[in-house]
Amino acid sequence: MAPPLQLLLAAQAPLAARAQQAVPGWLTADEEARLAGMRHSARRQEFMACRWALRHLLAMGSNTPASDWRLDAPEGRAPQLNAQHHGAAAAAATRLSLSHSGAWLACAVAPQPVGVDLEVKDIQSPGRRDVLALAAMACSPGELAQLQALADGPARQRHFLQIWSLKEAYFKCTGTGVDFSAIRRIECRPAGPADPAQVLVAHASSWHGATADGHAVLLSVCVLPGAAGAMPPCALSQPDADIAWQGEGAWHLVALPG
Repeated sequence: MAPPLQLLLAAQAPLAARAQQAVPGWLTADEEARLAGMRHSARRQEFMACRWALRHLLAMGSNTPASDWRLDAPEGRAPQLNAQHHGAAAAAATRLSLSHSGAWLACAVAPQPVGVDLEVKDIQSPGRRDVLALAAMACSPGELAQLQALADGPARQRHFLQIWSLKEAYFKCTGTGVDFSAIRRIECRPAGPADPAQVLVAHASSWHGATADGHAVLLSVCVLPGAAGAMPPCALSQPDADIAWQGEGAWHLVALPG
């Protein structure tokens, strides 16, 4: 039986190639309309790769061909299972999320609202932007203090990307998109025993590693608190993804007062 939460991380190019080789008609009319409006070939390739990745992940959990899955493509929102083809109950119980960064993509499938974020960045090159200016807009006072305590360099860059990735996954989970009026009042804390004084808004898991060419990889997935009271079991698949993972962690996202 497949775990409740499934993740896929992959390079875009191989998935785009497989999508082009698939039986014609696997995209729905909704998706075809979105694709027709894209002028740049790179954006079209990215769209095809992401849509095939979601179907591949759905197929892995159901032992059905990827081309059998029908998805809606609402503008500005996460993809959805087509209720007419799969039934309203299945559509309501299957939540999807997508993220892409550079030549990579990540997607998630879960029975509850889910958000995934992927950040693939060069944090070693000189001349990169100091993250403290960005942190002032996106981090809580406590998170900003953590960054200020680190020397300007890869460690600070990586820690900021960790915070940003967790928060972007959270806002995808809520369906609002990144809300800069609220982002500084959400704080990322390593998961620990329940604290009745804190207002838990999400459970999260994260992974950090590096690509073969040395780019930092931060992958985060969030779910809203539910009856289970914890992050559901998660399976991470990474076909064609040569990532050297260096660590993973469990997180709580909490709402600060005020």
